[in-house]
Amino acid sequence: MSIEDWQAFVVLAEHLHFARTADLLGLTQPALSKRIQKLEDDLGGQLFERGRQGTRLTSLGEQLLGRAQRCLASFHDLAEHARRLAAGQIGRLRIGFGFHTLELVPRLLMNLRKPGDEIEVELRDMSTKEQLLALGNHQLDIGFLRLPLGPPWATLAVSEDEVVLVSHREHPVSGLPECRDLPFILVSAQRSPTLYEHSLQLCAACGFHPRVVQQVPEIPTALALVRAGMGVALLTGSFVSSHEAGVHVVTLAGLPSRWQVGAAWHPQDRNPVLQRFLKLLEEREQQGRSGPERTPGHG
Repeated sequence: MSIEDWQAFVVLAEHLHFARTADLLGLTQPALSKRIQKLEDDLGGQLFERGRQGTRLTSLGEQLLGRAQRCLASFHDLAEHARRLAAGQIGRLRIGFGFHTLELVPRLLMNLRKPGDEIEVELRDMSTKEQLLALGNHQLDIGFLRLPLGPPWATLAVSEDEVVLVSHREHPVSGLPECRDLPFILVSAQRSPTLYEHSLQLCAACGFHPRVVQQVPEIPTALALVRAGMGVALLTGSFVSSHEAGVHVVTLAGLPSRWQVGAAWHPQDRNPVLQRFLKLLEEREQQGRSGPERTPGHG
């Protein structure tokens, strides 16, 4: 017996009319009769009686109908649930992100969720190193981190970022070499090891090691300390661009201060929600992007 046999039984039991039921199921009457006969043979009992008064259920048919209706409803619910899962309308997406994509990721998520979707999203603010570890342990579905990356990751570049020099608005500096003897505030190596190491490398390229007076866990804290006149900072331009009131910001012309930011994921991961999210990323890249211009400084 098959699900189609039971569906024929339920529809016929609800209408008690072979011609109408055959039409509803898209069958010929002989095909419907054959399907009902097959079900009765498999069960070993008669489900319907046909007489002068029309078609009616037997006692066996009456006792089976309620359960058959519930089972069919459960099956159709399962099939619909499976279709929605496959279409990425139901599911889970775990995303790692950092300073570079604080604005991009929420915008993409707004476009990902449609009315009626049941998508659970987990956002984790992590450094590039932490994201790579979580991706490798299958604790993230996708991360946004520094590129390039080697195998086994699939990647898609989404933006560029850079280290910028931030100083007090009333005591601005125009380039990194001027900061040799100034106090530095850096985001800690524990919070963002790649940014910390990059900052040290940029200072080394200018012939000095920064006099770090404080390491902080977050960029907003570093900006607040610069505004308070506690020192200068090397921070990510993507974040500072929207929070630069009260500070002076310059790019580091002539120094390797820029890098690509991209999405990374397992190329074998067929999570339908991830595939929908990647499609949004690809559409965004096709539309192109533009960023704010900065006052160039001196390396």
